[in-house]
Amino acid sequence: MYKHILLPISNPKNAEYTLKAALRLLDSEGTLILLGVLLARERYPDRNKNYLDKVNLIMRLMQLAQRFNVEAVPEITEASSVYDAIVQQIAKHDADLTVLGYSLRSTLHKIRHGDIIYPIMKNAKCDVILSNLKYDSAFERILVPSAGYKHSIAALKIAATLAEPTQGQITLLHIAEANESEVLDDLKRLASANERVSVEVRSGPVAEQIIAIAKDYDALVMGASERPRSASVVFGTVADKVIESAQSNVFVVRA
Repeated sequence: MYKHILLPISNPKNAEYTLKAALRLLDSEGTLILLGVLLARERYPDRNKNYLDKVNLIMRLMQLAQRFNVEAVPEITEASSVYDAIVQQIAKHDADLTVLGYSLRSTLHKIRHGDIIYPIMKNAKCDVILSNLKYDSAFERILVPSAGYKHSIAALKIAATLAEPTQGQITLLHIAEANESEVLDDLKRLASANERVSVEVRSGPVAEQIIAIAKDYDALVMGASERPRSASVVFGTVADKVIESAQSNVFVVRA
């Protein structure tokens, strides 16, 4: 599906899960770039420990990729910010997908000190997936919440690719409001193209409904919010609430 996937390495707890998911999205002749970033402001001994930790993690992930006969390219680079390093590596490798790990830092910390996730999702010159993986998954049951927007359509394509090896089942979920017959017709047309995709309609608070239903699925793939980030910092977005609270694995897709 993707020729060049950039995987910035940040969280060793779920790095292997994230790599396995990325491999499902990688073309059979594609390249996986494993990126570790050293910040220019770091000083010894923290810098030395950070470097060794990233080298060891990247080597472990390269060995895992080799088991799947995938070419993995290691990149450890120094930059003034992780954002700058990711943007530079996207251009250097002509990446068509970047997979980011979700930051568990508080919203207040992100507002005070900055957070790379949303600037990358907004500005990257390639598709972006934000992942919050909690356990290894075969992607046999995938929930795709959809409001009919373009990112939701991209999310369905990602879900179909993840589910393909196991012939997994996909549910398109729509939280209905009044007078939405056109949206539902669009979702039914999308589902009709794949016998393993069904449509389910619920009503109620959107984020709460998605979180509750996702308990019965091993992965949730949803489109990124198309609201301006300045608004969502204040009010939150459905994606923010779901990725923080859902018990299943979560992917947020921006294409």
